[in-house]
Amino acid sequence: MPDIFVAKKKPVKTSPPQKTNALAAFIKKPKNINFETQEKKEEIVLFLRRHWITNVPWVLVIVLMLVAPVFLRFFPLLDFLPGRFQFITLIGWYLLTTAVVFEKFLSWLFNVNIITDERIVDIDFPSLLYREISSAKIDQVQDISTKVGGFIRSLFNYGDVLIQTAGTEPEICFEAVPQPGQVAKILNQMMLEEEQEKIEGRVR
Repeated sequence: MPDIFVAKKKPVKTSPPQKTNALAAFIKKPKNINFETQEKKEEIVLFLRRHWITNVPWVLVIVLMLVAPVFLRFFPLLDFLPGRFQFITLIGWYLLTTAVVFEKFLSWLFNVNIITDERIVDIDFPSLLYREISSAKIDQVQDISTKVGGFIRSLFNYGDVLIQTAGTEPEICFEAVPQPGQVAKILNQMMLEEEQEKIEGRVR
């Protein structure tokens, strides 16, 4: 006989999984993002890039480079060249502009900072052919400080997170990342969880 005094269970509403924006500068627990030295059971807690506003200076330079040939009509600097060579020079200028856009965008895209449940990782590409990877275990982190200075950084809430470690890299810097206070808070939380794991004997 059914129990008429038992309330019916309401279906639990679950929010749909959030899509990961591959171009975002601040991503918590990203999906479908991995890095080269990531271990099998290692999970990314926070994925960071420089704030998008840091791209504005080079974008303005690119705009000037694009419109610069227009001013040659008023300042005929290439009139001493034959028409064909002027055209080739113009094509070369736009190819150079494209190369600068390509290099600057890839530099922003691939220079990333990662906090996992085991360590912090700083991946830098000083040039397209050279890569630097610095990392330290969470339990090696000794001190965390944030630096936000200037009107623009305060307005858009981005700055540097300086991490002192006891590892081979004495200092790891997350440069111009969004929400530096939140980054420091998450990293502090990871440190507390790591200490708790040590106490409970759950260290990997």
